[in-house]
Amino acid sequence: MNEQDLNGQLLQSAIRYAKKAGQYIREHALNMGPIEQKKNASDLVTDVDKGSEALIKRNIEQEYKDHWILSEEDTGQSNSYAALLSKGSGYGWIIDPIDGTTNFIHGIPHYAVSIGVVKDWKPILGVVYNPLTDELFYASLNLGAFRNGSPLRVGNEQTIGDALLATGFQAADWKRGSQLVQEIDRFTGSCRNVRLNGAASLELCWIAMGRLTGFWHGGLHPWDTAAGVLILSEAGGAVTTRDGTPYQLHHDTLVASNGKVHNELLELLKKE
Repeated sequence: MNEQDLNGQLLQSAIRYAKKAGQYIREHALNMGPIEQKKNASDLVTDVDKGSEALIKRNIEQEYKDHWILSEEDTGQSNSYAALLSKGSGYGWIIDPIDGTTNFIHGIPHYAVSIGVVKDWKPILGVVYNPLTDELFYASLNLGAFRNGSPLRVGNEQTIGDALLATGFQAADWKRGSQLVQEIDRFTGSCRNVRLNGAASLELCWIAMGRLTGFWHGGLHPWDTAAGVLILSEAGGAVTTRDGTPYQLHHDTLVASNGKVHNELLELLKKE
């Protein structure tokens, strides 16, 4: 099997796994079991997160025995960037079984299964599936991005003044005097508004389809971004670190946009 055919097969597998996990999440949403804290009260996990992850991993291990797996609930307490780099080269799967667990717990329909496939640590395909809205976002490297079969393209906002932005608190910054609160203040009155929706993979997809214009976040992990950054890039967006370096999965800051407002977004984030 050549590389193009293999990548096509991998994409169909990832879509199938995401939809299976989505069905599992829907079936267990009213019986999620105990809610456990990880780092603090804003960083949570349920039995449904664990069950969704186990389902996806079981399918990958059955069908792609020579591929490695990096998953949130297995790796969440360790250094995710070191864990990624320790996996070695070749094909790997990076999984967030429920991105937006707090939303899931509170019945807010903004959470997703995120599955990214990488080769030598670089994303080659991504799938993000919201099981409640049945929105399926997916992309393959150099082959475009899609939502439920329709091509995606970023919005056309040209300035921050026309931009709808999003951001989110990293667990360590959920406290009085938060750095993020200071950053939001820099945008107050300068953009259309700022949303805190609570699911990074979906924020990236929403930029890819034009619902949002830009997004910034610190402390994200590879499972938060592996699928979404490829989907956004394939839809014509820009994804960098805060200093403008092209984003890679081991980076701990992310700035994403439709590309047209990116420099202005970076400049506002640099202001004191």
